[in-house]
Amino acid sequence: MALPALMAFFFGNPGMAEEAAGSATSQTDVSTPLRSDKVPDSAVDWLTGDGVSLGGYLFPHLHAFGVFGGSTGDSEFLANGHHDPQGDATLQALEPGASLRVGDHLQGFATYSANTDGEGHFDGAWEEAFLKLVDLPFDLELRGGLFLNRFGFQNALHNHGWLYVDQNLVNGRLLQEGELATIGGEVTWNLPTPWTSALSTSVGGLPSAHEHDHEHAHGGDDPGFEAEGANFDSWLAGANYVAKYDYNDFHQFTGTLSGAWGDNAFGRNTSLYGVGLEYLWRENGYEPGGLSVRFRNEVMLRRIDALSGHLPGEEDPDQDEHGAHQEEASHAATLDEMGASSLLVLGVNDRFETGVRGGWVSGIGEMSLDERWQVSPMLTYYLNSNRTLLTRVQYNWDHSDSFGDEHSIWFQIGFNWGGAEVR
Repeated sequence: MALPALMAFFFGNPGMAEEAAGSATSQTDVSTPLRSDKVPDSAVDWLTGDGVSLGGYLFPHLHAFGVFGGSTGDSEFLANGHHDPQGDATLQALEPGASLRVGDHLQGFATYSANTDGEGHFDGAWEEAFLKLVDLPFDLELRGGLFLNRFGFQNALHNHGWLYVDQNLVNGRLLQEGELATIGGEVTWNLPTPWTSALSTSVGGLPSAHEHDHEHAHGGDDPGFEAEGANFDSWLAGANYVAKYDYNDFHQFTGTLSGAWGDNAFGRNTSLYGVGLEYLWRENGYEPGGLSVRFRNEVMLRRIDALSGHLPGEEDPDQDEHGAHQEEASHAATLDEMGASSLLVLGVNDRFETGVRGGWVSGIGEMSLDERWQVSPMLTYYLNSNRTLLTRVQYNWDHSDSFGDEHSIWFQIGFNWGGAEVR
């Protein structure tokens, strides 16, 4: 992809497909597409993968990200998601995938993601596999299959689309470790508003969760309520509204309102709400090059209907041989947890980006979930003008009352190949 086209896409040039957010040449745009316009035709570039296709319908992608470094604490415990560093060296993601485009209405996307844990064990799973109908009457879009839910700015982005090395603290704690996904259907309505906006609603089941060795609950006395019970369990309904307003060529504002509702592992319900606002300034407006500033803020609230004692289906070691049930002594409670995140990214030139990210979660004492803080400055350098190769260094300061202060330093290298992805 030529540099002017790349920068125009990175800076959100009107008319360019938002569906390409998180693609090989874009790391920073909003995860929710506002329009599913077809990607403009371009010359085939085998070096970057842009325009490469099989029969003009199937467009392959390949992403590989790894990280090495160290922490004063247990990196597996501090990790917010399964793509996060969990040892001295971690394969964060090896993601082969493909986008499907047939005619004016049918699209699709599938990607498989493999990674290693703190002990070097190799694991993989399908992260997304869906078909999509676009340009339907009344500006509707339909999507079905396995997909990452549109929730806020980051949940629908894959690891290669992140602005920082690891998952942010709030998404990691409140959204199934930052990967809220559904096997089901979704309807998106591109609304007839003076600004660009879209409303998406979805419903379906949940895929099998990744196995994680780390946990966010601290040790100590029996918490009364199992932290794992708060997560969505078998079904999920979601809604997401995103609006983008261009004040002029130089100033853009993007806002999100999100919600998710479903049953949890307690056999009751969990609900999740989010609101976010992003401001983007570009020195050259819609023209390529120049300085840029991205300032993003989000707040989330999780409400959990919980039951004390063991989760349903778990064996109670205190049960006697006659099967006396602990549930008789359990009690119900509604528990709330809040989180807030903020990030600032300064685009210095075509190769350098730097910024700082902060996060806070309130914790739930009855679940032994600590109040926790995290601050993460980073520096990114793109090794080529097409931004298909990057290096990134990031420092994390983590703090909670249970483990005190922990310090981590991570060095990331990433490779992206392929054109715009269907989102």
